[in-house]
Amino acid sequence: MPVHPPQKSCDALIAAIREELRRGRARAEAAVYKQRVITYWHIGRHMDKFLATDPGSDAAYLSVIAGKLDYSLDVVRKILKFYRCFPKLPKNPPLSWSQYRALLTAPAAQRSLLLKKAIAEDIGSEELYALISAGRRVKQVPADAGPAPKLEYKRGRLFTYKTLQGKHLKLKKGEIMVDGGFKWRHKIKVGPGSGLTGGHIVRSVKTEGGDYELRHCNDDASSLYTYVAEVARVVDADTFLLTIDTGFDNWLDSRVRLRGIDAPEITTVLGRRAYRYVKKALGNRPVVIKSYKEEKYGRYLVDIFYLKEKVSDPQIIARKSIFLNQELLDLGLAKLYNDPSSAPVKPNDQAQTPLS
Repeated sequence: MPVHPPQKSCDALIAAIREELRRGRARAEAAVYKQRVITYWHIGRHMDKFLATDPGSDAAYLSVIAGKLDYSLDVVRKILKFYRCFPKLPKNPPLSWSQYRALLTAPAAQRSLLLKKAIAEDIGSEELYALISAGRRVKQVPADAGPAPKLEYKRGRLFTYKTLQGKHLKLKKGEIMVDGGFKWRHKIKVGPGSGLTGGHIVRSVKTEGGDYELRHCNDDASSLYTYVAEVARVVDADTFLLTIDTGFDNWLDSRVRLRGIDAPEITTVLGRRAYRYVKKALGNRPVVIKSYKEEKYGRYLVDIFYLKEKVSDPQIIARKSIFLNQELLDLGLAKLYNDPSSAPVKPNDQAQTPLS
């Protein structure tokens, strides 16, 4: 009798085979592209060595070579220039032929820098052409332009909340409400001797039994609205989709915007560069955010703090991290956003009106 393997096992096998075929095709394509770069470099080396024996005859010989090989004269010229511009090629070329071809159009003084940038930031050929073109048009920034503007900021403290009061909360005896931020409130039971009422700044602590208790702390309102978050998506250099831990085992998704800065549109060369930098910097790392209030488009304004190395302890990130908003200003990847809705909020104002 024929053997009929279980359907689920067979489906899994077919899926695994298809994945291996896909990976194999991808490796083969990558090898072809890499070999093209190596081959053109060697051809350029042969041409350069031959032409060195008869200086000043490049044009005549290149026309003959193009005709004999049935190549366009433009391609032959680029192959020769490729070798002359990059006389030392790594055994494992980091870029494709189209990327190297774009670099050939760059001024010699900028070519090395653009090569490093293309490798580090994975810049494609079309964007390289755009960067080179833009570089020819943009005027140099004056040396006395001064340092980037500085944003005032407060790191805040994780798991710190303000207790709320009011009859509308409909609290029972032994219950208290805390402002969790992002229009989220949490009701928690407190002991009779806690002395907590509305308007206190407290910190939540997880007990051994898995419950939460609130403890008085000496922080002021400027410590509030500080959270651990995961970056679900980088929309552009100043806009993100975050999954935010608001405490008490509650997570929520929110679209946020960096406070106080404005990054270029992602459709521009500088905007794509800023986007790539932010995406690479944040990676899959947890971040700490401090939120302020919603701007006119409904996004919460936030400060983002991160570490370049992967750290699992959010308290370390909160204390020792890089302030992303300011970093983008310092790198010239964003400009100051002079909008009152994104200005730092004074502690006194924050204490009177919850902003998150």
